[in-house]
Amino acid sequence: MQRIIAGRFETKAQADAVSESMTAYVAPKDICIFFNNPPGQHDISEYGGDGDEDPDSAGAAPSAVNTALAGAMAGAALGAIGGPTFALAGAAVGAYTGSFAGALDHLGEDEDPKAPPDRRASGVILSVRIAAPSDESRVIDALVAHGALDVERAQGEWADGNWTDFDAAAPPRLVKTTAN
Repeated sequence: MQRIIAGRFETKAQADAVSESMTAYVAPKDICIFFNNPPGQHDISEYGGDGDEDPDSAGAAPSAVNTALAGAMAGAALGAIGGPTFALAGAAVGAYTGSFAGALDHLGEDEDPKAPPDRRASGVILSVRIAAPSDESRVIDALVAHGALDVERAQGEWADGNWTDFDAAAPPRLVKTTAN
């Protein structure tokens, strides 16, 4: 396993400029630039995407079921006044409305803005294999000075100038972030 420092940029031109500035102390074969797709778009799972479900939808199913049941009962009670047909229609409308409201209820409320990201953001990634330990702080400083949005430290396989086992869905181990 190799020690790797990586920075995320908005454009390839930014990454190229940083790469060029590093060639004074980092060999070109130790620099790799590539694009990382947005979370959920890495085609890792059998059916596409990064996993079986969207992590941001956690809590939607139980909330939708509970609210749908409450809506169905309320709709049935109100519909009972007009007879069985109205009771069934009221229950159906109540369940549908309740499930929709329940699915939306509480989504995103548990997000901590200060928590480290659990997924890598998309962008152009400039990764550097650290051949000499003395270069690590120099590489980090160069990435930050040139506007890297995130800088992370990783362990990985490096072959023929490429970070070969980059896992787009893995949480980054951030050293520094300058993103808003």
